[in-house]
Amino acid sequence: MKKRIPSKSSNYASLIEENAYYVDKTAYIETLESISDKYIFFLRPRRFGKSLHLSMLEHYYGIQHKDKFDELFGQYFIGKPGNTTPLKSSYYILNFSFSGIKTQEPENIEKEFNSEVSSQIFKFLNTYSIGTEEDSRVFEGDLSSPDLMRKFFTLFKKNVPSGKVYILIDEYDHFTNELFAFNRVHFKDVVSRNGWVRKFYEVIKQYMGEGIVDRFFATGVTPVTLDSMTSGFNVAQNITLDYRFHAMAGFTEAELKGMIENTVHEKGKFDINAIVSDMRSWYNGSKFSKDANERLYNPQMVISFLAKFSDRFIYPDEMADINVTSDYKKIANILAPLSHDDSDNIISEVLNTDRITERLTIQYNFELPYTKTEAVSLLFYNGLLTIESAIVSMYNYVIPNYVMKQMYWEFFRYKFTMEKELRYDNTKIDRSIMQMFIEGKIEMLVEYVHTILKNLSNRDLQKFSEKNIKMIFMTLLMGNNAYFVKSENENNEGYADLLLIPTKLNPGKENFLLELKYLKKSSKVDLEVAKNKAVEQVSKYKTELASEGIVCRTFAIVFVGKSEYVVAEVF
Repeated sequence: MKKRIPSKSSNYASLIEENAYYVDKTAYIETLESISDKYIFFLRPRRFGKSLHLSMLEHYYGIQHKDKFDELFGQYFIGKPGNTTPLKSSYYILNFSFSGIKTQEPENIEKEFNSEVSSQIFKFLNTYSIGTEEDSRVFEGDLSSPDLMRKFFTLFKKNVPSGKVYILIDEYDHFTNELFAFNRVHFKDVVSRNGWVRKFYEVIKQYMGEGIVDRFFATGVTPVTLDSMTSGFNVAQNITLDYRFHAMAGFTEAELKGMIENTVHEKGKFDINAIVSDMRSWYNGSKFSKDANERLYNPQMVISFLAKFSDRFIYPDEMADINVTSDYKKIANILAPLSHDDSDNIISEVLNTDRITERLTIQYNFELPYTKTEAVSLLFYNGLLTIESAIVSMYNYVIPNYVMKQMYWEFFRYKFTMEKELRYDNTKIDRSIMQMFIEGKIEMLVEYVHTILKNLSNRDLQKFSEKNIKMIFMTLLMGNNAYFVKSENENNEGYADLLLIPTKLNPGKENFLLELKYLKKSSKVDLEVAKNKAVEQVSKYKTELASEGIVCRTFAIVFVGKSEYVVAEVF
């Protein structure tokens, strides 16, 4: 019997009860229990399945779900005979989720944090029928989160002296990451030695020492907050980079195929391998441990695509989930503390080569300067870069997939238009791209680039080069789903500037190969020399690609300042 495509719900029980497909991650329960650390931090980008994983742990360990254990886990690894662990259904679960705390008004953040803590304590007492109404009223007062936790543990110990608590925290750093980006002073205040966030975790640590809190699992995105309060909560282990837990969140390719086969696949309707091949370009590529053997698909992107695709088995117009691509301003927040040159160097290197080499910051120290290394590391933790390889302490990072690549270009386009006071005409851009796949021509696209150049100041053009021309082309081409755009595509003859390959959404079938040249000013002789050089270079690339089965409409394009340009098609 086919199962439903899972919704974006993060409630494990609802998923199972609604006959939705669950990618079985329950084997990680066994792995987590096998390590010596009982207090865990696990970091992954947003929308990567962390909340569902916490919900699964709650339903496995919570004593309140004991009677429904077989119904919830019987069909999965951990529910099979011989796999269930002795700790199942043995804990009192205390849940917190800090994802909803708003940061627009810093003076209210602590109040919202306290409200979440008191709300979850009330829910806990009600779930497990602990204490009296009078006991519960204690938590209605205007108490700080550390005081709330102390009173909670005192009440729990009094009523359930032999009970063990498992604390689950979702998005432990959501609001502090926002502060880190926009209000660094307030961030330091809340996580410092006397800050209330740190005091909250110090109370939890105290009751770990007393044996009441037996296990702890918290998710988040970056280690910034964790590192800021390390000495106050030094009992927890960060397993983010541990290869054993690499695929605990996110889908492997085998898991993706299993989901498709057991949900939307109908024999003869589509080829699973062909669909997965396309999805690999859009959604795969994340690698969070240098020792991991495979890359992971972003769960939300995959589920969004399959939900749309399953209706008529055709690709949706929008291949990227808007909730993911709207995060492009996060890049700006991460780069904001850097100097203008360092910020531009990172973006230029990533956009022009799709990669960058840097160290990985494991621990953030606010007594030290925030450098390029810290920024690149935060791009990694946020899923905007991923590990390709590592040698000793140097990591080679790449953009994980095409959706993330589009996000970088969306950011650069936003930055470019703001700084240069430009306004892009999306209608003209769309018509230019339509001319390419309908007529096989690029005149409208090149003319639009020329229009942009004419609107730049002479000062803007002083340091202009072919790289800048290419980046303008990319801002126009990356804002749609018509072509996969490859910059500096390598072959035996060198690097082609731009290679455009149609996506499945593109009714055209032709590839395009563009070689770009830029002259600040020129005579007719200079222009002819530059054009001939471009034609010679791109002809070699064209021949090399043809030998690989990639046939391209090929063009050499030369711009002269903002005054003129020439286009030569190479046959």
